[in-house]
Amino acid sequence: MLRISFIAKALTFALLIGISLRTSAFQKDVLFASEAPLDLEIVTNFKLLKGSKSDTAFFPTFIKFKNQEGKPDSVPVNLRGRGNSRRAQCFFPPLWIKIPKGSTKNTPFEGNRSLKLVLPCQEGDSFNQLIVKEYIAYKLYEQVSPYFFQTRLINLTLTDRQNKKGKTYALTAFVLEDVENVADNYKAKTKDSGLILPHFVNDTLALKQDFFAFMIGNTDWSNTSQHNVKMLDTGKGKFIPVPYDFDYSGFVNAPYAVPYDYLPITKVTERLYRGICRNEVITQLVKSDFLQSESQILATLEKYKSLLPSSEFESSRNYLMDFFSILKNETAFQTQLASACQKYNLVEN
Repeated sequence: MLRISFIAKALTFALLIGISLRTSAFQKDVLFASEAPLDLEIVTNFKLLKGSKSDTAFFPTFIKFKNQEGKPDSVPVNLRGRGNSRRAQCFFPPLWIKIPKGSTKNTPFEGNRSLKLVLPCQEGDSFNQLIVKEYIAYKLYEQVSPYFFQTRLINLTLTDRQNKKGKTYALTAFVLEDVENVADNYKAKTKDSGLILPHFVNDTLALKQDFFAFMIGNTDWSNTSQHNVKMLDTGKGKFIPVPYDFDYSGFVNAPYAVPYDYLPITKVTERLYRGICRNEVITQLVKSDFLQSESQILATLEKYKSLLPSSEFESSRNYLMDFFSILKNETAFQTQLASACQKYNLVEN
């Protein structure tokens, strides 16, 4: 009992420190200081963006917006497509935005040199709603861990100039801060690509991420290979995982999303726990933490109810409620999580 009390106090202290750091980060960044959707306009050529496979080939354009006085303004940017599968399956691939140094002062992008712009796969309300659900997934993770990517919803007017006339689309999108900004916010460094063994990752935060992935039905990630996960090094011990790209999760349930063929599930809405087996005491603490956060997590979803059709909102809410039902049923918890974890010979401190 003494050990449980000590770990609980240590966990609470660590979370408070992380939340304090993130609060100061919000105060510094204009782009992510507000949750109100930002109206932007971009003119580009998606044939070029999708056709280029180079990681260094960017295409110049401008992002147009209204300044604080309500007058039209713009910043020069360079764009490139990212995500091989999305480029192959979607008309709109996600984009990298690079902003030249010195061009963001007194704009919504001040302090940001690189951003990820997440776009719907195709035109249409149903695909815009998928973007809203992926955005909500990021907001849900903010309730799980103090270490996360900041996001901002975008009302995007996008003109595709593949010919002289061009075609304009009204899209729902969101921007995601660059990982270097995340690291700066926490006075940390990013871990270069490469294998990271589980015992080098903070066990409590890794477990919280594992539970979260199970909650939203996400199997498209790996801490070991840093697939859809970035690792932060605060210089205080073990790496801290920060996940991203949730469009292949069951919570979003995109029509193009399918599980890897080596997994024992046939659709992404089927939950599969892919976490590493950790200390039982910490596992129970993380479980308890999620149960205590249930109302807060559901309230976070409720905040965005007006952005989804009622049927989509209810489906999303039920999906989350199913997760909490598993946590509350000891047999289901043991079967689907505790006993389903991946065995690994962890080095205990």
